[in-house]
Amino acid sequence: MNNFDFSKHIYYILIFLAIITAGVLLKITFSFVLPVVVALFLSCVFYPIVKKLNTKLHFPWIAGTLLMAVGFVTIITLLSTIIGRSLSTIAGQYTKYESRFLSIYKIFADTFNIQFYDDKTFFENIWSQLQVREFLQNAALSFSSNLLTFTKNLGMILLYTVFLLIEMKNGSSKIRSIFDGKVSLQIQNMIHKVISETMNYISIKFLISLITGIFVFVLLEILKLDFAIMWAFIAFVMNFIPTFGSIISVGLTTIFAILQFYPTGYPIIIIFAGMTIINLTLGNILEPKIEGDNLDLSPFVILVSLTFWGWMWGFIGMILAVPMMVILKILCENISYLNGFAILLGNKSDLKKADTID
Repeated sequence: MNNFDFSKHIYYILIFLAIITAGVLLKITFSFVLPVVVALFLSCVFYPIVKKLNTKLHFPWIAGTLLMAVGFVTIITLLSTIIGRSLSTIAGQYTKYESRFLSIYKIFADTFNIQFYDDKTFFENIWSQLQVREFLQNAALSFSSNLLTFTKNLGMILLYTVFLLIEMKNGSSKIRSIFDGKVSLQIQNMIHKVISETMNYISIKFLISLITGIFVFVLLEILKLDFAIMWAFIAFVMNFIPTFGSIISVGLTTIFAILQFYPTGYPIIIIFAGMTIINLTLGNILEPKIEGDNLDLSPFVILVSLTFWGWMWGFIGMILAVPMMVILKILCENISYLNGFAILLGNKSDLKKADTID
């Protein structure tokens, strides 16, 4: 019994060391790993659609895969167009906000004893500060580099997704060839659950985020806030990040509302209260009701995973944090030695009975 306990403790220590090693490798190789992980998630989302097109409508598998790729490119193009037009509109109307920016900066300069020139514009005043100049120059270089990297990664993600979807057609037969009998069936069930849960989470999150964006757009249009479509888009994107995303979205929109409406107070209050109610209602009431107990993740685990994956992979890591924890929990549920970790990750004190791999 003592030998068994000793070997079990060694096993858990090895698992812990393996997790640390994997974390270091993921951090070091994130530029390569991140596109692959995003492609895996997109493949999980697109696979059931391609499969239904193939089985129900007898649509060729490769044609269905290419259709999903075209749809993905169309969505990205549409979103890029919205962002581009919003930025162009902001640039075109900047002179409208010049005096407000300048007055706010004057208050800031007076408070922190920063030199202020009455005869210069807001940007000229900002540019006169050496540290700010260096920051803006570095930010411009960083943005150009990130944009180039994002474009390159987007192409790689699309390529990976297409080939993964083609490979997934024969996934079951490959697993049956590698594993025998019960183990093969358990692995297939585990993969099926991973795909099902991933698609369930992402599709529900997309729907809730879309409704959030629409409601925010309607609210801001009624109150005549400038660039309503851009703030609605930000609300849509940030809603993919649990808790923090909604706070950032409401905060940014409220700050701009202050810039536009001050000293008139009621539109600012309505925008802040309205966006808060929209996010709380959809994110804390409707979304959990739709998802039910499917995710079954501890709120503390979600918070830690957001912090960890945000540090590991930035903004994209925060979006992927929850589905990655769902997949990790599913894997732990289906491997007998890791059942304890599944209970720790979950929101309940027990584990659903399931066939596990020893």
